[in-house]
Amino acid sequence: MPAPIRDYAEDQAELIGVDPAIITMAALGAVAGCLDDRVEIQPKRYDPTWTESARLWIGIIGDPSAKKSPGIKKALSPVRKIAAEWREEYAKKMKAWEEACKQKEKGEEDPPAPQLRRLTTSDVTVEKLGDILAKCDPRGIIVDKDELTGWLASMDAYKGGSGGKDKAAWLEAYNGGGLEIDRIGRGSTWVENWSACVIGGIQPQVINEYANANNHDGMLQRFMLIHAASAQQGVDRRPNMQAKEDYEALLRQLVGTQAGNEPVTLSPEAHEVREAFNDRLHRAVTTMPNRHLTAMLGKWEGLFSRVCLAFHAAECAHWMEHPTANQVSRETAQKVDRFLWNAMLPHAIQFYDGMDPTEDQARQLAGLVLARQWSRFTVKRDLHNYMLAYRKMKEWEREEMLDRLEAYNWIGPEPGCRLNERGRPSAYLVNPQIHTMYQDHAEQERERRQEVARIMADLKEGG
Repeated sequence: MPAPIRDYAEDQAELIGVDPAIITMAALGAVAGCLDDRVEIQPKRYDPTWTESARLWIGIIGDPSAKKSPGIKKALSPVRKIAAEWREEYAKKMKAWEEACKQKEKGEEDPPAPQLRRLTTSDVTVEKLGDILAKCDPRGIIVDKDELTGWLASMDAYKGGSGGKDKAAWLEAYNGGGLEIDRIGRGSTWVENWSACVIGGIQPQVINEYANANNHDGMLQRFMLIHAASAQQGVDRRPNMQAKEDYEALLRQLVGTQAGNEPVTLSPEAHEVREAFNDRLHRAVTTMPNRHLTAMLGKWEGLFSRVCLAFHAAECAHWMEHPTANQVSRETAQKVDRFLWNAMLPHAIQFYDGMDPTEDQARQLAGLVLARQWSRFTVKRDLHNYMLAYRKMKEWEREEMLDRLEAYNWIGPEPGCRLNERGRPSAYLVNPQIHTMYQDHAEQERERRQEVARIMADLKEGG
């Protein structure tokens, strides 16, 4: 993370006892939201027709005890302060404009009304947001939600059936650009830039229920999701005031950054990082069998560019330079590469694996293969005898589990083995390289299974 974000997040997280990732991710969303959408990045070397704004959607998953709201508040308090100043400034300009209208000569036209400036909003309908953005300059807006629950629920239940239209409109807000909003009784509203950064928290049960019901709509795949760790007891000490001031100054510098005539570009070295990132991304998308995870990864080519712009703009703002004054460096591109693969991907896997029970079942079977050091196993005898979950699974679930491990190149049908009544192999061979590659994990799995057996035996004796 850029130094002002990192230093502020670490300091404030220790003070209030929250996972630093909460403040870090909300702060990244704040950086993206404070930067005018008209400051864009051109990801490719030679194609000027594809540009991206630093528009990010941040979702922080955690129980109420994780202190999501206090953490988000720490990240967004400077943004909310700037937004309040803008509202006060606009109110003064409107008052002066109304006075000028009253004092004009008869027959004179009204003087131009002041343009609305809005940085944030927290509780809006699509219609209301359309009214706001239609009056604003096309910089985009931050949707600041402590809890995303109501926002997500409104897309399914709002107005007895128009939730689908609202959802479609919000999906477009991730992309930006012009949008005409038509509503019965309200006419049409044209928005030059229908764009929003979204930042908020949500409880695990709520997002899981939404995902199970709506996971094919593309909404959750637009979010950078993290699982917040449990909160700890805060520390009573003096804050790092320099870190606080640097972070607030960073956001003010970004808010004041004017759009340039040209997009931000990548250095030749940064392009090499981006191309290597895309190669790895393509391999991941084509080989990972979890369709929910691959749908999310399908957004990552654009996301890489958006995060690059956010990191680059933050670094430039720290040095009081315009983002277009410098190209994105190799170091910045490498930071983004590490951030997405090493930080964001594990959180995504944690979330989307829960959406894919086949993955959980395949992991159980993989652990059994390692623990028992199988080189070969039979479906009817070995899995029935040694895998309790297998006995409770439906036939198609068993087949999907075995297909998943076969797709991972862990197992393959034994040549010449008998086929069952569904035309499926009755025995499988295990890839011998697996036992070498996962030797340490196999020992841990055996110890885990032995400990579970001891616990169950103790419970039986106690009963």
